[in-house]
Amino acid sequence: MPLDTASFLLHTPESEKTTIHIRSADGLSTTPCEALLIAQTKRQKLYITLEKKRRYLGYTQVPNSEEEEIDFLRDYEEVEALLEDAGLDGVYDGEQGILYHNLLFLLMNP
Repeated sequence: MPLDTASFLLHTPESEKTTIHIRSADGLSTTPCEALLIAQTKRQKLYITLEKKRRYLGYTQVPNSEEEEIDFLRDYEEVEALLEDAGLDGVYDGEQGILYHNLLFLLMNP
């Protein structure tokens, strides 16, 4: 039985979710879309959107800066590499690793 997305997001820590704005094909409008953090290393975060067409979003810390680069990952090898790096960093400890509870939610709500 699927979980209620609104309830899940209500109880998800702010650090594990983000809202992105997806531009329409004509570029005239944007649609807000929620995304969940599913993996994190010391320099990168991997989010997946909750829309029907799941998209992977990478946040990468720019070296020697407070800024983050934000990119949609279109190549699944990049996604795999980030998940592997997060797994090698260890079990999620509040700072890095793979967020199994968010992955479980995504599996139960295709």
